[in-house]
Amino acid sequence: MVNKGFRQGSVITAAVTLLMCLMMCLTPGWACASEIHHFANGITATIYTPDEITDQWTTLEKGGTYLIHPASGPVELMDNSDVMYPFAVEDVIAALAAIHGFVTDVDVDVFILPATPAKAGCSFASRNTIFLAPGTGPAHPSTQAYVTVHELGHVMTWAFIDDQPARWKAYMDMRGLDESSLAANASHADRAREILAEDIRALFGGHLATVTGSIENHYLVHPSRVEGLKEMLAEFFLGKDVSPVEITSIAFPNPCNPRTTIEMLVPEGVALDEQTGVLRIFDIRGSLVRTLTGGHVANNRLALQWDGSNSSGEVVSSGRYLYVLEIGKLVSKGAVTLVR
Repeated sequence: MVNKGFRQGSVITAAVTLLMCLMMCLTPGWACASEIHHFANGITATIYTPDEITDQWTTLEKGGTYLIHPASGPVELMDNSDVMYPFAVEDVIAALAAIHGFVTDVDVDVFILPATPAKAGCSFASRNTIFLAPGTGPAHPSTQAYVTVHELGHVMTWAFIDDQPARWKAYMDMRGLDESSLAANASHADRAREILAEDIRALFGGHLATVTGSIENHYLVHPSRVEGLKEMLAEFFLGKDVSPVEITSIAFPNPCNPRTTIEMLVPEGVALDEQTGVLRIFDIRGSLVRTLTGGHVANNRLALQWDGSNSSGEVVSSGRYLYVLEIGKLVSKGAVTLVR
């Protein structure tokens, strides 16, 4: 494993270690997780502690520290873990356990980060994964509960609402939101996704998560005063979430020079409808090389091509590359060798 003391190690040894770490992160099961909690509300949370992330799940690249996760790709961490205060594991667990008002069946990964995520600068969620950013001082348990449950709201949105347009419409109609709330340039508090995450926190969070009695957007009616909203969301969350399902895929030709097709076999009975495939190519150090979207669907197969170039259109060097292919809730991972 790689840690911060490894900065002066050999480049060759580092590359090998990074590849091993990346392959572990891309392996189903995440077997190194030390804490798995099953709550009465139906949430199953796999907790990754700050020490575990520092010791086992970080990689070094050009002096930077990265956490690699298939839901988000490489998450760069700032070099400030020595002055930051991570969330307390017990407070995060308590916040998740205190969620009430529905019984669901959802799995979530929670990374309690030892350092600030460089890009986001704060806590965030990606698909079924929560990344909790540390603070400059110890956070009050109510603050930790607020943030944890808010980010869990994003996970619930992804798991039960994102692939259900009728549910999104029903929610927005009930909340009185228009299309402008979906725009990328909308202010944070005015975004439909943030409003929904706040509604979930305010309606279903425990005492500490809701102690302020308010939501981020103070111009909106509190969700508890919107008739039928709590019952509708609770009904949405009753079903089993569609967490990523591991699917077999192949790359052909492999090795390639330079073009290759990566194909996923879609199980019978899975309707892809208008969903778009996403193919991400990584080098062995975990850096994102290229993201491709679209793909061709025929005979229960999804296929996307990679032409051996990076996101700038430049030809990449020969070597082994890792890929993650996703469509809807289906995901497949593998490797391809480029030979020029």
